[in-house]
Amino acid sequence: MDEDWDNLILLDACRYDYFEELSDADGELRTKASRGKKSWEFIEENFVGRELHDTVYVTANPFSTDIPERTFFDVEHPHATRWDDRIGTVQPDEVVTAAIEAHERYPDKRLIVHFMQPHRPYIGETAEKLRGRLDLQGYGDHDEGIQIWGAVKQGDVSIEEIRQAYSESTEIALQHIDELLTELPGKSVVSSDHREMLGERVFPFTTRVWGHMEGFDTPKLREVPWLVVDAEERREVLSEEPVESETDLNDTEITDRLEALGYTD
Repeated sequence: MDEDWDNLILLDACRYDYFEELSDADGELRTKASRGKKSWEFIEENFVGRELHDTVYVTANPFSTDIPERTFFDVEHPHATRWDDRIGTVQPDEVVTAAIEAHERYPDKRLIVHFMQPHRPYIGETAEKLRGRLDLQGYGDHDEGIQIWGAVKQGDVSIEEIRQAYSESTEIALQHIDELLTELPGKSVVSSDHREMLGERVFPFTTRVWGHMEGFDTPKLREVPWLVVDAEERREVLSEEPVESETDLNDTEITDRLEALGYTD
C-alpha cells in the first residue's frame, strides 16, 4: 500500500511467467515478492489493521467479507451481486464494470481492483470443454462434481490441459484489464496476490504440487508480476470518513462461494 499508484489492479493466483508471456500492456514489468501465499494472507498482511480511508477496494474475492469495518473508505463486493452460478466465480467483465462504477462514484479515491482470474475455476475454451466432459464443480470430490485438482490426480485431465486452461484464463483476464486501463485515469500497477503451482515438483515433495495448498510454502508462491503503467496526469486523492460497506450474502453463501473457488476454510 505504500507504493506509488492511483489504481492497483490485482489478478488472483497469477504467475509471473504466464503474465510476461501473455501481457502486451505498455509499462515497466518486474517480479515482486508478495506478502501472501494465498488470498487471505495477502489481504491480512497488506490491509488489515490499517486505515486506508483514501482507497476503495473492488473485489471479486469473497475473503473481502472478513476485512474489518473502517479499513477502507469503501469495499465493493461484485461477488455478492455479479456471481456466475454456473461456473462458480465472477467473470472479469463484471469486475471491469464494477470498477468503473466505483471510480465514477468516488473519483478522488485510490482504487484497488481484484479480479478472480486466473484462479480456478478457469474460464475460456479449454475450461468449457473440461466442464462439459467432467462436470467440474466446487472443491474436492462431491456427488455433484469433481474439483480440477482431483480430476488431474485421477488422470481424467492432463497436465497440458490444466496449463492451457490456466493460460486462457490469464489471457482473457488480461484483455479485460487492458480495457480497464484505458478507462481509469492516473498511474496504475497490475500485480497479483500470489502465484499458482501447476504440477511442478518441489523439494521435499515427491509428487506434483498444485494450487497454493494449505501448509505449503515456497518462494515461488510469492513471485508475482509488478507492471507499472505511468500516466501524465495523476489523481488528486482525498482521505475521508469511511462509508458503510454492505453485502447481502449470509455466512453460508460466502462459505459456498469460497468452496467453489477451492477454499476449505
